Amino acid sequence: MTAQTNHSGQPFVAAALGLFDGVHLGHRSVIAAAASLGVCHAVTFSAETMPQKQEKSLRYIYDTRQKQKLLEESGADSVTALDFSSYSMLDGLTFCQKILCERLHTNAVVCGEDYRFGYRAACDTEDLRRFGELLGFQTIIVPKLCDKSEQPISSSRIRVLLEEGEMITANRLLGTDYTVYSEVIRGNALGRTMGFPTANQALKPFQCVPKRGVYASVAEIDGMEIPAITNIGLRPTVTETEKRPLAETHLLGWNGELSGKMLTVRLSRFLRAERKFSGFDELAAQIRTDIAMRRTFE
Repeated sequence: MTAQTNHSGQPFVAAALGLFDGVHLGHRSVIAAAASLGVCHAVTFSAETMPQKQEKSLRYIYDTRQKQKLLEESGADSVTALDFSSYSMLDGLTFCQKILCERLHTNAVVCGEDYRFGYRAACDTEDLRRFGELLGFQTIIVPKLCDKSEQPISSSRIRVLLEEGEMITANRLLGTDYTVYSEVIRGNALGRTMGFPTANQALKPFQCVPKRGVYASVAEIDGMEIPAITNIGLRPTVTETEKRPLAETHLLGWNGELSGKMLTVRLSRFLRAERKFSGFDELAAQIRTDIAMRRTFE
């Protein structure tokens, strides 16, 4: 579809609305529909400010920075990530007036059929249509996307798959491999001492953590894709005091310093569950086995 202009000759602005947790295939269909109309502004909430959704505990798939990156890669020209605590008290009409009209000068809004908004999520898509007629914007509802088994693609379903280590199915619904994207932090260099240096990345509070264990993965560095193995967990053989899960990635056949740099690591499949070993010799032997298994997927 050719991008439109509005009545004043300015670019047609379409707002894509949603929490967009995971930026899965259903979310991407909403972004694509908005982008086909003109300038696409994705309007969402900052993941870190949303420990709850509709009064239920929320374990977000991606933090705000990763979500924004994926939304832009999916076709959004810009992303507005609102602080939930600052805007959750607005009723639906006020939200539309202040954000969609006054802030973004929206000509059309695009959302999924189960989109809810306003104070205590009291408004639905029919309310959005009604507010659009009142305020002068179009409302376009994108049908829920289903997979080949006719099951709806949803963030809640993907969270369960990640927590069960069902990476192949989760990745298919996401539309790309689940990604850890964050700064590499300094560790205790034990992996390097054992001959398996790792790039360590912390997972955040309230984040959905994939099943603890070892994964076949790929690290992206300077445009290169490097095969790797990644351990998600609490390192029970190394310490009994770790409280927040880490992603520890060993890059196969690559040496370099990554501490302090942003690193993208994509998990492709689950290899084995995390467990405590009797000592470092047994752990090192298992890592060699993990690497050998990883190489069978190259």
